[in-house]
Amino acid sequence: MSCRHRRQRGVALLAALLVVALATVLIAAMLDRGEQSRARSRNSLRAEQTWQLALGAEYWALTQLDKDWNSAGGSDHYGEAWSLAIPPLPVPGGQLSGQVFDQTGCIDLNRLFADGQPVGIQVRRFKRLLQVLKLNENLADRVIDWIDPDNAPRPQGAEDLAYLAQTPAYRSANRPMAHISELRLVAGVDAKTYQTLRPHVCALPEAVDLNLNFASLAVWMSLDERITESLARQLWQDGKASYDSWPAVEQALLRLQLPAVAGEGLGTTSGFVLLRAEVDVDGLPFQYSALIRREQRGSQTWARLRGAW
Repeated sequence: MSCRHRRQRGVALLAALLVVALATVLIAAMLDRGEQSRARSRNSLRAEQTWQLALGAEYWALTQLDKDWNSAGGSDHYGEAWSLAIPPLPVPGGQLSGQVFDQTGCIDLNRLFADGQPVGIQVRRFKRLLQVLKLNENLADRVIDWIDPDNAPRPQGAEDLAYLAQTPAYRSANRPMAHISELRLVAGVDAKTYQTLRPHVCALPEAVDLNLNFASLAVWMSLDERITESLARQLWQDGKASYDSWPAVEQALLRLQLPAVAGEGLGTTSGFVLLRAEVDVDGLPFQYSALIRREQRGSQTWARLRGAW
């Protein structure tokens, strides 16, 4: 065979190898795209499945909350059926669990300012809470400045000028807090301060009574300067208070020689609760949260979130 023919056969073989390699790459790419498409479909199906299961848990919670309101007249405490954890329930491909938590046994920071001015009773309670927790009372002015609509700082407050000097710079919200984590942006609230305050404060989207049955020891002490830790413990009942109304709380206060404690904004009803549901499908965990508003006319979902609230 001539040298020329050998070269031609070598070129042909190389071309054939290139064609095979190209075909292999194309087939692999097609298979990869197909697998990615199937993975996306599986993930979409799984996400929709978990969402629907979580909505089922939400419907269950709404039903239990309305049933409780109709039977108990709106008084809520730790022994309520709706506050007990949902044990893991088998569902197609996995399991579902969850629990409903009160959201009103706290000082609502969004209530510090209303109708164009600070709300005296709410501000005094918050300042006493800061004293109990050994935190800077100036935080009260700074929180008010954060949620009030103007840009004029209060004596110990902070507005845009203070926040624009930060790195990165930002402005005060000048509106009610959308979530309690927003407190972390307020001047003077570092991580330690936030963690200290977090169990005792909240930021609710609508004004509701503070449910004393779910209040912490520190919140009880914030109600009146005469309520010492010892007296607060008697009212708190080791976190298991079950007063059925504000008059029942007043009677308990009178027995402790604590008359005339201001009852504005205080009660024994949970106007907001939070459902936390966990869905495990195909070994993958999903979290779901729903903020629920409770009223005599019925419970309704205020907000939903994929993940922790």
